[in-house]
Amino acid sequence: MKILVTALVFLFTATAADAATSFIRINQAGYRSDDNKVAVAFSNDRLEGRFTVWNARGVTAMSGKIVAVELPDLASPFRNYYQLDFSRIKTPGRYTIELPDGSRSAAFTIGPYPHFQEDLLFFMRQQRCGYNPYLDSTCHLSDGRSVYAPFPDGTFVDAVGGWHDAGDQLKYLITASNATARMMLAYELERSKFGDSVDALGHDRPNGIPDILDEAYWGLVWIHKLHAAADLLIHQVADDRDHRGFKLPAEDNADYGWGANSFRPAYFADGKPQGLGKWKSRSTGVANIAGRSAAAMAMAYRIWKVDIKSPAFATKCLKAARELYEMGRRQEGFQQGNSFGAPYRYNEITWADDMEYAAAELYKATREPGFLADAKRYAALAGSTSWMEYESSDMGEQMSRHYEMYPFTNVGHFALYSLVDPKTKRELAGYYRSGIERIAARGRLNPYGVGVPFIWCSNNLVVAYVTQVHLYELMTGDRRFHASMLAHRDWLLGNNPWGTSMFEGLPAGGEYPEDTHLPTVQILKKQVRGGLVDGPIATSTYKGLIGLKLTQPDEFADLQPRDVVYHDDVGDYSTNEPTMDGTADAILMMAMFSGPRTHNLLRQTVVDPRLKYDRGGIIRGDAASKRMALVFTGDEFAEGGTVVADALRKHNVKASFFLTGRFYRTAANRSIIKRLKMDGHYLGPHSDRHLLYADWNDRSRTLVTREQFESDLDDNLTAMQKFGIERSAAPYFLPPYEWYNREIVEWASAMGRSIVNFTPGTRSNADYTTDDDKNYISSEAIMTRIKEYEAKDPNGLNGFILLTHIGSGPKRTDKFSDHIYELITWLRSNGYKPVRIDQLLETGK
Repeated sequence: MKILVTALVFLFTATAADAATSFIRINQAGYRSDDNKVAVAFSNDRLEGRFTVWNARGVTAMSGKIVAVELPDLASPFRNYYQLDFSRIKTPGRYTIELPDGSRSAAFTIGPYPHFQEDLLFFMRQQRCGYNPYLDSTCHLSDGRSVYAPFPDGTFVDAVGGWHDAGDQLKYLITASNATARMMLAYELERSKFGDSVDALGHDRPNGIPDILDEAYWGLVWIHKLHAAADLLIHQVADDRDHRGFKLPAEDNADYGWGANSFRPAYFADGKPQGLGKWKSRSTGVANIAGRSAAAMAMAYRIWKVDIKSPAFATKCLKAARELYEMGRRQEGFQQGNSFGAPYRYNEITWADDMEYAAAELYKATREPGFLADAKRYAALAGSTSWMEYESSDMGEQMSRHYEMYPFTNVGHFALYSLVDPKTKRELAGYYRSGIERIAARGRLNPYGVGVPFIWCSNNLVVAYVTQVHLYELMTGDRRFHASMLAHRDWLLGNNPWGTSMFEGLPAGGEYPEDTHLPTVQILKKQVRGGLVDGPIATSTYKGLIGLKLTQPDEFADLQPRDVVYHDDVGDYSTNEPTMDGTADAILMMAMFSGPRTHNLLRQTVVDPRLKYDRGGIIRGDAASKRMALVFTGDEFAEGGTVVADALRKHNVKASFFLTGRFYRTAANRSIIKRLKMDGHYLGPHSDRHLLYADWNDRSRTLVTREQFESDLDDNLTAMQKFGIERSAAPYFLPPYEWYNREIVEWASAMGRSIVNFTPGTRSNADYTTDDDKNYISSEAIMTRIKEYEAKDPNGLNGFILLTHIGSGPKRTDKFSDHIYELITWLRSNGYKPVRIDQLLETGK
């Protein structure tokens, strides 16, 4: 199937940009050591000679030829474009690129890739409907009343749950079924890349299940509700009457005839054109949503049976998969989304790919030959049909056919590939390769290497292309398109005309969307990291959309191409609105580039539920046990080290010491470090340079980039290794200043570290205050506070993490370290058993 639209070339035409400044575009998230690494430079002046790559020490890492890009089909706001290939740099580190005219790029990293998949899951939790953990509130608990059901309209049905689709609060099975299946695909392909920081409700406590599966489970539960009987399936909740300005979900002012913030319509799939207003869908069947949902349920059967070991839920999912698949077989065709007052809806017209996916997954689950035969038949029907066949980004009238070729990657071919004979394998691989070759060829017509058409949600197409190449490589081992895949990844993270990432809040400290079309951003003024925005769109399409009006001057005005446009402005919902399904699709992309998580997931997540948490960090052990932990931190000072070590040795007590990299590198501290290690105490990281991670006044605001955090913590761990303390021996990390937020916890988790902090209430952590401080507290007062707390708390000091410092510096004359022996004597006399932090927190020890 070939879809002709107009010429796709990446058209950028001169408009402004007459300044002499040169610009360099890079992937702000960085590059893996073995990646192709190509930056793009552009300028109105001709650049000659060579570019230089500098490392963090200011030493030349390499010098390379500036390659002019002469592309006859490319016109742009600037007269000269160049490619800067620095692929031969493999050494991990921080780098910048400099041009002969003195222009420099932003700093970037070469080495391990960030675990951004965790940030994308954070966004998904923020989109939840029913109970929203980001807002800690409930919403839309009256969803919904039936429309187009085989029983009277207005009948109440339970459709609570799922995800809000984007900045609005509609819910679609079209997108939710895909998001659910794609998260399980990401888990099965990259299961070592996901951690466990939250429970099923999204609360900051691990539950022994990877967060990616907690999120998929949220989708599965909702699909079960929508499929309440064998022949019933709800495909949409609410419609564009929702579009009444920004509103928090719990304060929804939309009125569908039952009053504001009340019941919303639940549209049942009947395979026929639907629409309660002027605009009608072109639906012909239900196989797209039934097939996709069946595939998700069949995958869930396998995962929950084998990995989660929940046979009851697994059996329920398999039953639903069979029923949904039969619905699709009975009504082959597509169910589209419904609109009310505007022509915009999900206009999906494909369905064979979804039935192929379902049949393949059901065959894996049951080994019934009929499913395999069906999967092959549907695969032949689907063939290479894809958005990749579009010839242009200038969609014209086809702009209204939003999401026609959905999902944007036919995962069915991949699911079927391992089950068939060599001939069929070649056919399946050929279907993928046909589209890949088109996009790769079009990418060669512009300096960025990007070949997608700029229809609405073009970023989703970029993710789909990256995914399809990856799946194709897994199937065939053919890496001819790997460089093209990386170019598309880099486009999403800054190597584009605007120099911006397309993920809100990522990377921290970079250029990324901020003024997004999202109520939590616009009303609460809180950034929600991880959401993938719609992305650049053809100017002709942009001009034809209703209700677009920028709210501020265009910061990219001098960079805008003639035929493609992007704005970081809340007034442009077409390019700057984060979407739930686009973000879910991108989770696999982020996971496949990141390195394996170094921690043992089960060790970290199967923790005693009696532990107490604050913002994801552990702040108290088992309050039913008389065990507790003495914890000491150290950075600049260590004058109390010997006194503390002597007291611990005399009492035969083990403690825990969290020390910075600077502490480990200080020559005067070597003897005390060696003694503490020899005496069997826990030695853990405390950051390398004692950075302040979060704003004192707005704790949710992170003050360091993820790269800075990871580099600093890695340096701390490296300094520890010089004393024979292996990384695996230090799974617990106490942040500098004892101050962190949820984001820091997630970053630490991605590096295999669990954050711990002191139990509040005694002010023992203030033993660093100096004699002239306003908040000074004496050692005697600290001891008194500890005893008063013990007497007042019903659990005493059970499970307590009591923090003091190994040194407080010369400005404090009253050293609490001199009272450690007395403290331990009192603790033991009251029946408490001080233990190492790892012994306190790990179950069964």
